[in-house]
Amino acid sequence: MHQYANRFWSSLIVAIGLAAAAGAEAQPPPPSGEAASPSQAVERISFDWDRSVDDLKVQDLEGRDIADEVAPRQESGRISLAVPSQQAPFVVKSEEVETRRLSTEARQVLPGGLFLPSTRESADVIVPRELGIRPLPPLPPRPATWLRLTAEASPIPAAWNPLSDTYHTELSFGVHPSDEHFVPGQELERPIEIRVRLRGLTTSETLPPLLIEAPGLANEKSLVLDFIPLTPTPTLEVRSTLSDVNLELEALPRLEVRPESTSMVGFGLARMTINVEQVAPHGEPLVVTRPTRVALTIDGPATPDAGELRIEPDHSMASFDLRSSGLAPLTVNAVAGSLSGEATIEQRFPWGPITAALIGGALGGFSRRFVKGARKSLVPLRLLEGVIVALIAYVAGVLGVGYLALPMAVVATEAGAFLTGALSGFIGVNILERLAGKASQPAG
Repeated sequence: MHQYANRFWSSLIVAIGLAAAAGAEAQPPPPSGEAASPSQAVERISFDWDRSVDDLKVQDLEGRDIADEVAPRQESGRISLAVPSQQAPFVVKSEEVETRRLSTEARQVLPGGLFLPSTRESADVIVPRELGIRPLPPLPPRPATWLRLTAEASPIPAAWNPLSDTYHTELSFGVHPSDEHFVPGQELERPIEIRVRLRGLTTSETLPPLLIEAPGLANEKSLVLDFIPLTPTPTLEVRSTLSDVNLELEALPRLEVRPESTSMVGFGLARMTINVEQVAPHGEPLVVTRPTRVALTIDGPATPDAGELRIEPDHSMASFDLRSSGLAPLTVNAVAGSLSGEATIEQRFPWGPITAALIGGALGGFSRRFVKGARKSLVPLRLLEGVIVALIAYVAGVLGVGYLALPMAVVATEAGAFLTGALSGFIGVNILERLAGKASQPAG
């Protein structure tokens, strides 16, 4: 009898268990308005937001809109989101692309960011049994984390590089947790790609995309930018997973040293006017509001007519003359306060004028044959003598221009050099023949 009673109670317990399981499966799900179960607890997070909630865009990493799932609400300059504990990471952006200006070297936190929800479940630390170590306690849950994209430029305002004739700066992009939710060692599920497009400026090289694989200073990526502005507001269009923003670059004005030509005849045979102008970064003249002194430095053999210039108010340019000397290249430097500019000028050998002088000397010596009584057989000798005399006269003329203030046109131009050579050749050959004739006469 006792054996049958045990069987009865066992059968009854099994039947009750099956009925309870069937009732649980048949029970309808709770309505959406009821509180979620502890495993689906909702965490309310908030952040600064100075725009309308309608301008908020919330997407998961696949680009799917999840604004309805997180129910954004605006609360006195901040936005709060209802984030379920099992929610995957998502991105918060603005519907409109914000424009910011990079005017200082301070790191800027760009709008938008990546939200990593907290983990409620504690992770067990598994230790192999063969190690003989007692199991470690489970890891604590990880709080929610905000990851923000940052940008930094140095130097800013961008400085002019006279060697490359471009403005230079270096941009650094990084991903950093916010101070309120910093978690060391936080990892990214996938790298953050940053693409930069140009608007209102040009560069010599195409800007490559940047990939940031983890948060922190050590994982920042840099971009060297040598650029020329084309508009008053050169802009970088930054597009990334975390943030879409337009960054306006600021650059310093500069001095442009503008010679009339990049080369001139050396040996003091040329004079050139050089203009020094203050211009905006995009190349437009920039007038000064008060008298501005410009210090000049000439690196090379040349002589300026002034050691200092002065740009008058409501003007943007001043000029000076530079005279060549020797054949070495020279560099003209102009400095006005923190602004500077330079230009290089080549000094060339006066092949044209000296060739014209030699031809003129040969023709001058040859013309001696037409003088009455001249011997026709001495033509080759007269040509040689005319060339030699013209060369000596040309060198004397170059020295005279430099030291005796003779007119520069006498030897600096082809026409003047030809005339100088022809006259010196004719007169010089005549003098040489007279001297030779006197020397050949018998003494006494």
